[in-house]
Amino acid sequence: MCLHAPAQHNAGAGNSITSTADTAAINKLLESAFPFREAAPDSALQMYTQALTLSRQAAYGTGISEAYLGQSRILSILNKYEASIAAAHSALLYGRDDKKWREREVNIYHAMAQSFYYLGKYDSCAWYRYKALNIVESTPNISLQLQMRAYGSILQFWMNAHEDIQNDRFIQQLMQHINTIEQKALVAKDSVMLVSVYFQKEAYYENIQKRDSSRYYCRRVVELGKRVKVTPSYIVASLLNMSISYLQENNPRAALPIIEQAVKEMPEPNKASNRYFVFSRFALGEVWYQLKDYDQAIRILEPALKMADEIHMFAYSDYAHKILAKTFDAAHKTDKAALHWRLYSDIRDSLNKDKKMELVYNVEMRYRIADKERELAQKELWIARNESRLKAQRYLIGGILSGTLLIILLSLLLYRNNKHKQKLQAEKIRNLHQELQISSLQAMIAGEEKERSRIARELHDGLGGTLAAIRTRLSYVFRKLDTRGEACSDFAETLQLLEEASVELRKTAHNLMPEILLREGLAKASLLFCERVRKGHMLEINTEIWGEVRRLPKDFELTAYRIIQELIHNTLKHARATQALVQIVFHDSLLCITVEDNGTGIPGESWQQLDGMGLKTIEERVKSLNGQIDIASSPGKGTSVYIELNIITTRQNVTD
Repeated sequence: MCLHAPAQHNAGAGNSITSTADTAAINKLLESAFPFREAAPDSALQMYTQALTLSRQAAYGTGISEAYLGQSRILSILNKYEASIAAAHSALLYGRDDKKWREREVNIYHAMAQSFYYLGKYDSCAWYRYKALNIVESTPNISLQLQMRAYGSILQFWMNAHEDIQNDRFIQQLMQHINTIEQKALVAKDSVMLVSVYFQKEAYYENIQKRDSSRYYCRRVVELGKRVKVTPSYIVASLLNMSISYLQENNPRAALPIIEQAVKEMPEPNKASNRYFVFSRFALGEVWYQLKDYDQAIRILEPALKMADEIHMFAYSDYAHKILAKTFDAAHKTDKAALHWRLYSDIRDSLNKDKKMELVYNVEMRYRIADKERELAQKELWIARNESRLKAQRYLIGGILSGTLLIILLSLLLYRNNKHKQKLQAEKIRNLHQELQISSLQAMIAGEEKERSRIARELHDGLGGTLAAIRTRLSYVFRKLDTRGEACSDFAETLQLLEEASVELRKTAHNLMPEILLREGLAKASLLFCERVRKGHMLEINTEIWGEVRRLPKDFELTAYRIIQELIHNTLKHARATQALVQIVFHDSLLCITVEDNGTGIPGESWQQLDGMGLKTIEERVKSLNGQIDIASSPGKGTSVYIELNIITTRQNVTD
């Protein structure tokens, strides 16, 4: 467990508008407020508020944005996280014409991410950290300081979410970026940058349990930090991280003086509400627990937890509850020990690593998909260039062969004329058979959909109404019995089961004949269907809609929707996949549907040989719309289904 890096940003406001005495004074005021952020946060907040007022009077957008950002940082230090987020949002609205806007935007997103982290909203925290990283990676010549902040914040988030840090490929990539920045900082003799680098390294080595290396980098942060006078939080956090490292090795006597040194390094103003001070009390409580002075540990930990509640310090409270529970156990106070074990369990449940892993996985996939799209674009460019060269070669070969082919063609024309009438007649017969087959398929599918609609109405209006009446009557009886004190848990459970049955019945009726398809069309109905599947199963579905979305003939949309449903049901039933992609592309005359998964694939040499999995039903529906289907699959490598439907032809067939 390591403390997060303190938030920092560049001092200075920039000069995006005409230089005047007013703007120069505002810039100086903003720079003057920066050193007081931790030493005297209340005074710094007043200075930023004054700069905001002056900037508004001067219509100085950059000054307004910088002042709001400064306020956001101070409010976070004062544990006013909601207000900090609001100020950061306001900072995004001003100064966008400034040449340093992109750098300031990165700082704003990091300020928001930090406040969301301390509020326990890890999804929002991850979102804004990745927004900052995307800006850093897409902006040429951006400063090393911002690169370090972006990679460091993502590294911190991943280390809090992952178990096997040392073998995680993405974390190792982040460490490579940080090592590159370290080499550049060493060449430039940039001690401030090295403080940031070493702070990330101390956390990394602690997480992979190389504690000697972790403590080495902690000492380097303290040594360099005092020399270049970085904000006190870096030094305090590193000292506390070092003490935790000793406590992990059950060496409280080594940890105690380091905790005392960390407390001395904290600025005196608002020390009691400083989250680092509260954490130091947690660590001190563990020191006395390990020294078996349980009364002293309790005297320290109980007020510290109360203080953490007052400043809404959700993060790390589980650590204090765990130590306090172990202390009460050792002191044979089982009731209090059980209470704190329960509180520890509740907090750990809310910080469940599986949920955080799922969140990080989703964010990582968005990030890696963007990288994949860039790689594909580069490959497509390379393919286009090769095709151009091959085309030139083909022209040359074509010129040589054209004479020979002309002679052959003239010879074939005589033969073709003799066979042409026979082919035309055979083609007419074949087309007639195909039209009859398509008409039969359309009639069969129309009958199926009509029956689905009838069953859906009977389920919803008939059985659904009956269940609703039963539920209402039983609820009345339950309330009546409850007032007499005769109600029982079995009766309540029966009501709950009846409610669940009603919900499942409505879902079944909607799946049989989805109302959103009739009201909103194929695109929205497909998005909703995939979202419901994603929430109800372990399958992560990414849905993409491309082209000009528009309404199509009702029968066409219904058949296309059934095709998508059947493909997803096949994936859920047979593929054992964890990821799937559903892509719908609207062209002028074509509707293209692609469904891919990373499952086990289709067994056998050819999918046409399979009787099950609903593939024949899908093929029949595609044929009924004059479409084409192509399935690519191999065992263990997933399945890709691509379907093309001719909208113009289909519309004519439906009309006819």
